[in-house]
Amino acid sequence: MQELELRPKPSTSADEMRRAALSTQRLAGASALSQIGETWAALDALQDTPMQQSLWTESWLSASGAGDRLRVLVATSPLESPSIAALVHHGGLSPSLLPAGAIELGEPVDLSRGGPGSLRALCQALARDRHPVHLPRVLATSPTIPALREAYRRRGVVRVGPAKPCPFVPLDTSWSEPERHLSPRRRQDLRRAERHAERQGKLSYSFLSPAPEEAEGVLDEAFRVEAACWKGREGTAMSSDLVIGTFFRTYALAAARRGILRVAFLRIGGLAAAMQLAVEHAGRYWLLKIGYDEAFRQASPGILLLRESLRRAAEQGLSTYEFLGGVAPWIKPWTNEERATVSLGAYPVSLASASALSSQAAARVLRTLRRQFRWMTRSEV
Repeated sequence: MQELELRPKPSTSADEMRRAALSTQRLAGASALSQIGETWAALDALQDTPMQQSLWTESWLSASGAGDRLRVLVATSPLESPSIAALVHHGGLSPSLLPAGAIELGEPVDLSRGGPGSLRALCQALARDRHPVHLPRVLATSPTIPALREAYRRRGVVRVGPAKPCPFVPLDTSWSEPERHLSPRRRQDLRRAERHAERQGKLSYSFLSPAPEEAEGVLDEAFRVEAACWKGREGTAMSSDLVIGTFFRTYALAAARRGILRVAFLRIGGLAAAMQLAVEHAGRYWLLKIGYDEAFRQASPGILLLRESLRRAAEQGLSTYEFLGGVAPWIKPWTNEERATVSLGAYPVSLASASALSSQAAARVLRTLRRQFRWMTRSEV
């Protein structure tokens, strides 16, 4: 009888096991978030920014009514945390998938990242879709960028261009005295503003982490203060825009339930003169909205409140103060530090990508012609 030779099976590497275990789930429509709610909520604590969390997307979809255009991809693995892409389909001349509210709110929005393997699988799933993916503003250091480049390497094109940076302050103990970081002239301006404020009434600062049942009243006052300055006149205040205002109220209430909402006020003579709406996440202070009452304009109440909120953030041991938005004149005296961001477009080989690229090329030509026309007009004067 011939003996059988027993040979050991080839060993399977950890990377091969991880790839074999990865799976991707595709969902669509307003009900998609409820189906992955617990999965995404568990992922929130791992995100670099609050804009990657489920609260941000859920609040925008609730405010904008764009849930019917939602497309969700979830890449899961038993060996690491999942990664999630919750994108909204934008039609028109250049149809593409974008993060919820990325254009309307203007903040840097990324995919919700878990482990590196699930992120790679997520980007590969996006590359297999016929629709282009556009991240209008994402941090230049994001791991999503190389992951998408690798995923689209044989399937399409990834374009990366500059976007406006986000200023921030790296905090340390020296920021318990924020004035030390200002020039002598700026320190003098600040003292003058404080004296002017004191002539109008007693100054008091309040930094609130409102409970859910308190948040509505706190937000009502914050909205009123913001609308009392030029934003109210120009129609850019939260209370002037139904969708934007609903988003921030919905988001703030959800943040209060999570315990991360922060609302600050400066009161002069008992009246709210300036406000800040922010969240605290990953040991950082994220400033979302500011406002002041123009009745106290000569006292620069917004700058006085900024000084005190910087002081408080440093005393609480937070690592950074994130301004979000973009670089503005009122920020520059406090910091030169900026986080670079880029605009990222990923285009699979498809008719939808061809349409998007053609529309973008046409838009670039139109912008160039407009700049040339303005230059010629100025030259003739």
